[in-house]
Amino acid sequence: MTTDGQTPEPADADFLNKYTAMMVSVWKDENEKRKLLADPRRFAIDAGLPVAEGKAVRLERGQVDGLFTAEQLLADWNGAEHVLHVPEAPLIDLSELDERELEAVAGGSSEAKVNIIVACVVNA
Repeated sequence: MTTDGQTPEPADADFLNKYTAMMVSVWKDENEKRKLLADPRRFAIDAGLPVAEGKAVRLERGQVDGLFTAEQLLADWNGAEHVLHVPEAPLIDLSELDERELEAVAGGSSEAKVNIIVACVVNA
């Protein structure tokens, strides 16, 4: 787990990469949004997020003021239930990303992830 001012551990970084790719895929693709709304737990599993057996996945669609921190996403995911934050509206301007970056994030390619994660997740 991350601590203030430190780089995420490799497992945390992998989680954040998958989480960010999942958020962008929902914002970019109406079909992905439908899947998320129909079954958040299955959607999280399919996105590669670590879903503990018997643990509920609660979808939180509210808008936030600013960006999520890595610590917030990790803490909310690792609480009594898995909280999956996917605001209704994108936290970044997807039009600023070129097609290669959008495809890389949605497909999980590592080439463009770093730039996208900075836009979606801010280390406090």
